[in-house]
Amino acid sequence: SLPPPDDVALSKFLTESGTFKDGDLLVNRDGVRIVSQSEVAAPSVIQPSDNQLSLADFEAFKVIGKGNGGIVRLVHHKWTGQFFALKVIQMNIDDSMRKHIAQKLRINQSSQCPHVVVCYHSFFDNGAISIILEYMDGGSLPNFLKKVKTIP
Repeated sequence: SLPPPDDVALSKFLTESGTFKDGDLLVNRDGVRIVSQSEVAAPSVIQPSDNQLSLADFEAFKVIGKGNGGIVRLVHHKWTGQFFALKVIQMNIDDSMRKHIAQKLRINQSSQCPHVVVCYHSFFDNGAISIILEYMDGGSLPNFLKKVKTIP
């Protein structure tokens, strides 16, 4: 039989977030990510088409909004340093609201418009839908409209 793993030897493969890293391979409880050596040193900006995002890759800073059964937090992507908005909606809501959320997710995934906040990825975990969105530092649209009245 093999001896138990040496914690000191293993520690050189672990990042602060608990991700296992070996060269271009990064693995955490939510999956695998392969990056080039240059990307590890200077990660590329995340695109909406990036299908290797994981909730474990984000660190929450503060709540920036509330409404419609969910909260929105400002989050930081640990590998790239980018900021995003993370909307979390508990799914213990009535059926009509669940159908409304499902419709919004379909729209977010099927169309990206330059005039609408970008939806990067959605997850279902522990009875909640989590949506990674483009972070807009101007606040909510209703609050913004109160300030500017109209948008050209």
